[in-house]
Amino acid sequence: MTRLKVSSLVAGLSLVAAFSAQAQSTVVLTQPYAPGGGAVTAFGYYMSPYQGTVDGTLQRLNCVDFFHEAVLGAAWTAVQTNLGAAIANNSLLSNTRGGSSGAYTVAAALTIYQKMAWLTDQYPSNPASDPTLSTAIQTAIWAIGSNDLFHTYTVDVAANVVGNFLVTNLDPNSTGYWINQANLQYASQAVGYYDKFNIVTDVTHPGSQEFLYSTPEPGTLILLGTGLAAVIGRAGWARRRKSVMGELISDATLA
Repeated sequence: MTRLKVSSLVAGLSLVAAFSAQAQSTVVLTQPYAPGGGAVTAFGYYMSPYQGTVDGTLQRLNCVDFFHEAVLGAAWTAVQTNLGAAIANNSLLSNTRGGSSGAYTVAAALTIYQKMAWLTDQYPSNPASDPTLSTAIQTAIWAIGSNDLFHTYTVDVAANVVGNFLVTNLDPNSTGYWINQANLQYASQAVGYYDKFNIVTDVTHPGSQEFLYSTPEPGTLILLGTGLAAVIGRAGWARRRKSVMGELISDATLA
């Protein structure tokens, strides 16, 4: 059995009520996305992207939320928000964790999701082929998406970065470099670029991580279904990290 768990501060049940009127989807993370075999791990837990399904369709899902939890193989219920549609109508982001937490305005949340979406397109085709680069991109996503009034990733888990957070860093294998690239690149994409991205926000309980995925190319769909057996065979590591309140927020294991 393969299991990943990342846990932390839990939002109020009002989130569930806010999403109750939305169309709901079933999401399952099956395993790390590793078309070449193996998986990217750092700091004691998996890095994005993941293989999973949304309403039974294979997708490559990217974690944009460091401070909640997800368990491989467990189904959970989410609402989907199309990022392209949200650009035309910012109020749609009230369905997302970033737009509904009160920590960001919906306009600020839109910028954040666009930056994170752009970063998910920058992973190597096989993330495990360059784990340091993949980890730098993932930690940049977390740094951009997980800093608000309740969660301060760049302060409380500063050890969980590659290099540092400095946006002046010119090393592509550093977290700060990718934060800067996202800041520079997100607004210069072609019209319609963000239409392919969807945000999936948990409504089963307010503790599941939020993910972002884009509609995969046909070749990606083939890769999603192959080359993953090596992930299941790995065993025997665990690591812990703590939240801003000092509570346990991570326990990643393979058994």
